[in-house]
Amino acid sequence: MPLPFGLKLKRTRRYTVSSKSCLVARIQLLDNEFVEFTLSVESTGQESLEAVAQRLELREITYFSLWYYNKQNQRRWVDLDKPLKKQLDKYALEPTVYFGVVYYVPTVSQLQQEITRYQYYLQLKKDILEGNIPCTLEQAIQLAGLAVQADFGDFDQYESQDFLQRFALFPVGWLQDEKVLEEATQKVALLHQKYRGLTPPDAEMLYMQEVERMDGYGEESYPAKDSQGSDICIGACLDGIFVKHKNGRPPVIFRWHDIANMSHNKSFFALELTNKEETIQFQTEDMETAKYVWRLCVARHKFYRLNKFLNIFFSDNLFGNNQNGYYCHSQTSLDRALDYNGRIRNGSVYSAHSTNSLNNPQPFLQPSPMSSNPSITGSDVMRPDYVPTHRHSALIPPYYQLLSRDDDFLTKSVKFL
Repeated sequence: MPLPFGLKLKRTRRYTVSSKSCLVARIQLLDNEFVEFTLSVESTGQESLEAVAQRLELREITYFSLWYYNKQNQRRWVDLDKPLKKQLDKYALEPTVYFGVVYYVPTVSQLQQEITRYQYYLQLKKDILEGNIPCTLEQAIQLAGLAVQADFGDFDQYESQDFLQRFALFPVGWLQDEKVLEEATQKVALLHQKYRGLTPPDAEMLYMQEVERMDGYGEESYPAKDSQGSDICIGACLDGIFVKHKNGRPPVIFRWHDIANMSHNKSFFALELTNKEETIQFQTEDMETAKYVWRLCVARHKFYRLNKFLNIFFSDNLFGNNQNGYYCHSQTSLDRALDYNGRIRNGSVYSAHSTNSLNNPQPFLQPSPMSSNPSITGSDVMRPDYVPTHRHSALIPPYYQLLSRDDDFLTKSVKFL
């Protein structure tokens, strides 16, 4: 519409704050809550992770990191050393980032802080309900009973247990038979009664101890093919690199101490074993996947070796003496677990002598209070037994959702000691 009297306004360029100077990071937490942080466009993944840790009053962040879906709808861990915005713009399917456990522990008893165990519990429950860790019907019922006690408390504070029918107790799309589902839910209700008096932290601990004994715990895998062209899944777990065949053959685990070298070339990922001259080679979907699997396996290898060393050094305490409020800086970036000692054409080398850093524990620094609540003093936050006020405060925990029953690197090598 023309302006009166022939007036004309000079056209100006408009810039949104989020696109030019700031990044509004949208991050989904393990309880399915979404939080947003306003960061600089140059803010690294580490800064974003620390913002989440501060929001959660979490200081044992070594086990956690951020991830996103790439354009092929595959999970990819954020590189904590690089700007988050550049990674999302270049690789992500959508701008949403997810918070989760990147390094699983051999035993949950080594988690020192109550809030750490709570976040870890949320991750394991998510792994079960999303089917990432397979379980039997009996195991699912047992775990659901513990989860209900942990999330809802004692059964006798409710008029009835009918509310259990509205929430996801079992893996999505798992039980299609309504009769079987109803019977399983009734068994969960009986277990809920049995666990009366069990505190939420104790119920969560029992839940995590059950899950850590199950096959699939701590595994992250990707589709590939073996040398015969058979479809397999290859990935890393606590003990080493595993290969699972889809034709019914038993899985194979190459333990960390048996692996002399790992490499990738184009779309191929290869292992060299210490006691054998042969090289075991696998073909992934593409060059990017081969590179990522290589980085994933190298990072897992270094973390679990470091974890084993610190368990010995600190008598089964990964973080040393927490009475003084010390903590360990996060090392969750896949690249951060790598110390390059040289360059070769089309790749880089990670050789044996660069793992000497494993013999020197990471420095333990006095952190600043990470509480976002001004009424909580720094000394309170650093207590090992400190529990944030939002912990178990909701009658219906955010993780339980109403669900429909019908929803169903180019050549690189790594030398190890």
